[in-house]
Amino acid sequence: MSGNATDLIQRMLNGDPASFHDIIAWYADDVLRLCFLLLRDEEEARDIFQESLLKLAQMVKQGRFRTANGSIKGFLLTTARNLSLNRLRKHLRYEPIPEEDDVHSPELVNSYSPLQATNDARFESRFDAALAQLTDLQRTVIVLHELNGESTENIADTLDLTVENVRMHLCRARKHMRRILAPFAGEL
Repeated sequence: MSGNATDLIQRMLNGDPASFHDIIAWYADDVLRLCFLLLRDEEEARDIFQESLLKLAQMVKQGRFRTANGSIKGFLLTTARNLSLNRLRKHLRYEPIPEEDDVHSPELVNSYSPLQATNDARFESRFDAALAQLTDLQRTVIVLHELNGESTENIADTLDLTVENVRMHLCRARKHMRRILAPFAGEL
């Protein structure tokens, strides 16, 4: 994809509207996953992804986005992360207390086993709670590395950190997640 990414940047700079469809096809999953895990709200994640695309379009239109500035994916992930964190800070005081997970949701009703569905829901709830206890930076690093499959070098470039710093945050995040989720491992 790296050769295609260079071509995509050039197509964007030339004003090819199909290039944005390619951006969505190539990068939407990773950016949306990051946004969703930071915000824990699918609609908010989609809004942030759209805002990130608009910021990219503005940069291209103003002639400020060049290959030397970094990759499209890096720009989108960094922008989405910053917008997500800003949104969280903005709504922090006004966030309603979430209701308990509905054990009768369609996902659980249609699952292959009531016991497995209950265990999955409990694990997901504990996993989300563990993620929420991480710092913003630790959460971002672990999502990018473990769920998006990004290398520590790419994460360092994207977040403007050193590789050692990324590894430190990743290590602390893993240790914290392990500590919180360890009691649950015996229940499965």
